[in-house]
Amino acid sequence: MQNWSDFLFKQIFKSKLPTKQQLKNLVLKASDFFTFSDFKRPVDYMKDEDFLKGYLLYFVPVNLSKIYSILKEFFRHPLISNKKDLKIIDIGCGPSPAVLPVFKLFEEGIISSDYIRYAGVELEEKAISFGKEIIEKFKPDNLSVKYEFLKTDASDLKTYVELKELKPDIMIFSNSLGEIFDKKGITQEDFVKFIKYFTYRNENFSLIIIEPATKRSSMRLHKLRDYLINELKLYPYSPCLNNLPCSALQADNWCYEERKWIAPEYLSFLSSVGLQINYLKFSYVILRKDGLNIGDTFSEREVIIKNTSHLLNEKGKSRLWGCWNGKLVDIERLKRDYTEDDQWLKIKKGCYFSVDSYVEISEKKVRLPKNSKIKILYCPELISL
Repeated sequence: MQNWSDFLFKQIFKSKLPTKQQLKNLVLKASDFFTFSDFKRPVDYMKDEDFLKGYLLYFVPVNLSKIYSILKEFFRHPLISNKKDLKIIDIGCGPSPAVLPVFKLFEEGIISSDYIRYAGVELEEKAISFGKEIIEKFKPDNLSVKYEFLKTDASDLKTYVELKELKPDIMIFSNSLGEIFDKKGITQEDFVKFIKYFTYRNENFSLIIIEPATKRSSMRLHKLRDYLINELKLYPYSPCLNNLPCSALQADNWCYEERKWIAPEYLSFLSSVGLQINYLKFSYVILRKDGLNIGDTFSEREVIIKNTSHLLNEKGKSRLWGCWNGKLVDIERLKRDYTEDDQWLKIKKGCYFSVDSYVEISEKKVRLPKNSKIKILYCPELISL
């Protein structure tokens, strides 16, 4: 794929390139708004030229990179990646159409689809115009692509009635729950009604929801996850390994991802102004109708753990928090038990790993002894678009 970040930069500044200070001001204006308003976009965010430029510069590459990372994980499963025709509905897509990461996955040989059908739902005309432009620029010549944008409100039930005949394989909500639930007053029950339309006689259906990595947004997402599982009998593909109630919620905690990211070169100044440039932080869930799970892609099937924290270094030991059989478990290893090239020390936040033995210290605390065989099964890769 061509360098889409260069294309993005040139589209925003068609006539005169900004100074570094102007670039900082534009990005910080958009960032400050989302930081202090819990990621709710203003209704007319496309009409403020400076805000729009900052949004396009920072949030478009961030959003597309998150979607790319999640989809790459999703298409690990051979029963998913080998599907020849792929239908995607992208709710509240804004100027970041989720089909763009699909193009890159196609070019990387990770998916083998012949035909992509994409429908983006967005209310802002400028966002739709930009979405069309970027799709036309980057769609692969050797892939059949049909796309459309519906200029409509993502919280309007009529929108979902109109789209249900598409029978999508993937339905994506990215940073949309705040607008749907808070601004429009939609309830969980209403949301389930929306989604139910697409699960009927559609065994390949997958629901992907991505939210900011704040406590409020993450906990709301995982409450919704539990509700969708109970009401519609959906099954998690990832990050969860089972359909038990969210272990983080049970511990009055929240679960989020932190994945390494190579940002566009023009954003290299971000770390100097206090914005994160090396990692993308977000919460997400993928729910399937047919019960496929990321665990299916691992050879080990006995004890599989999802690491939900960084490795915490303490006196005489190190610890992490793992999601394990529906519980958030405190897992430790004594430093005296470290081995040469110890896999324990290589487990990053978000990794899946297995162990063949452990010592139970309490109901929610275990220790991995020296002779425990630890195997890292999968860690999210460095994200670069």
